Amino acid sequence: MATIQTIALPANTPTILVEGDGRRVLLQGGLYFIGESDVDSDNGIFLSGGHEIIDLGNVAFGETIYAFSTDDNTVTVFYYTTAS
Repeated sequence: MATIQTIALPANTPTILVEGDGRRVLLQGGLYFIGESDVDSDNGIFLSGGHEIIDLGNVAFGETIYAFSTDDNTVTVFYYTTAS
């Protein structure tokens, strides 16, 4: 089963991107950085996935991933689980 969510990233503002619950997470968006709550262009992991899908794997329950963009941006977050 999949759930899709679009997250708006205001320019220069760390924004919650994913709140983990054990599901697999895939991301698709423009140019942005991911990291902890203080993420910015100096300390974040740079992602460029305009047409590519970035697989973060299963994100643990309680783990929060933030995103940062130097311009207004959007990221599509795909949450994916398989039936047991």
